[in-house]
Amino acid sequence: MEFVHRRWMYNRNHPNRAGLRDEFIEGVAEFIAKAQTLDDFLIGGRIRCPCVKCKCVKLLKSDAVKVHLYKKGFVENYCIWTAHGENHASLDDANFHNSFGGEGSPIAEHNVENSRYNKMMRDAFGTFPGVQSEPNDETKRFYEQLLEASRPLYEGSVHSKLSVAVRLLSIKSDSSISQAGMDSIIGIMNELNPINIDLPKDFYTAKKLVSKLGLSSKRIDCCEKCCMLFYKDDASLENCKFCNQPRFKEVTNANTKKKVPVKMMHYSPLIPTLIRLYTSMSSAPHMRWHYEHRRPPGILCHPSDGEAWKHFDRVFPEFASEPRNISRGGNSVVCTLAFLPDSCSSVQITPS
Repeated sequence: MEFVHRRWMYNRNHPNRAGLRDEFIEGVAEFIAKAQTLDDFLIGGRIRCPCVKCKCVKLLKSDAVKVHLYKKGFVENYCIWTAHGENHASLDDANFHNSFGGEGSPIAEHNVENSRYNKMMRDAFGTFPGVQSEPNDETKRFYEQLLEASRPLYEGSVHSKLSVAVRLLSIKSDSSISQAGMDSIIGIMNELNPINIDLPKDFYTAKKLVSKLGLSSKRIDCCEKCCMLFYKDDASLENCKFCNQPRFKEVTNANTKKKVPVKMMHYSPLIPTLIRLYTSMSSAPHMRWHYEHRRPPGILCHPSDGEAWKHFDRVFPEFASEPRNISRGGNSVVCTLAFLPDSCSSVQITPS
């Protein structure tokens, strides 16, 4: 296990602080050599510093990272180099919770902003390390976005332009801020930007930047009082069939009248969501966790340990025998997969 092989990471000095141990110096050299194979270094010439102070957030030159590690040592609980391309799958069951965002985990503690957005880009475009292909238009878009995700806003910055855009959209959603409100917030951010950092200019610019990540939602018109959706057989209706509220309102713009939906719902389609979850090397192990980490009777730590899930498995044993089949919200979802390892090329949905 990595925990045994990397004890050197937390055994830095000889007794009485009489210099660095040889195995620590060799280990740091091994770490830097690995980090120099990653996109952060290949694109920007910098690597993420995992010292106690930087916590995998700052991008620094290799020599600076070496000095930081010699002086300060590695951040706690970083035997698996998650911010430097290593897979969580090598972790044992006892460390599952801590490794996937629990309190004290590398992800939660380090807040590795730009690394997260690099992973989002790979998931969106299905591009993985070691996979060679001709650079088509989609691949070129991927590398353009990867460059945006990797380039710090300024020297030593935690954020990139892409990470700022994602955070702004998240704030808008969580706080129910209007588009005009977001434009005002972004506007004052740019006014208070003395060194002209390349921030999004307005809400539209931020949304356009993030939209390249894929998995966009669908907009479905709905009744103002939430009685119904104007969807499928009801897609052509112009009034609610329950309360008769109008579907559209007229908006005049530059002497032109236009019909605009009174209210809309944003819907994330299930199939693309499942494909993304299986495509990502980080989330694919989660999708099989209920099957691969079964608990003894009497222990409840996951919905799959509950009697409802077990009853469903007894009623549909063929469904339950496939580790990649999942259940969501009480409705079973059958995933028929044509697989490369941990990636999904087709999904067929069959509700129970």
